[in-house]
Amino acid sequence: MKNRWGWYAIVALGWLFGWVAGRALGVLVASAILFVPYLISLWLHPRARHSACKGTGERRGGIFGWTHRRCPDCQSGRIIRFGAGYMGSPSIRSQAQRNRQAAASTKNRERW
Repeated sequence: MKNRWGWYAIVALGWLFGWVAGRALGVLVASAILFVPYLISLWLHPRARHSACKGTGERRGGIFGWTHRRCPDCQSGRIIRFGAGYMGSPSIRSQAQRNRQAAASTKNRERW
């Protein structure tokens, strides 16, 4: 994440509400302030760049650097975020479930 100022502002607002409203209500308000933007983010941006291939979907060759091969860990350079697989839109949740089942099936057949 390049710009963290937004998260700093959200945390600062949560602390401010916690100080103003008292502990119990402040914890609830701070939790809502942190959790609601995360849920919105999961629905708007359910995928993230795969870090190993830097979002390209290709891996460079180890000996000859100008050659490429398909990234074995992702399908297109994008992966489904962890939270989106459980709390995202229904289509993303079903796709994440299919990906987990395919990985388990492959691992059970010892072809990993």
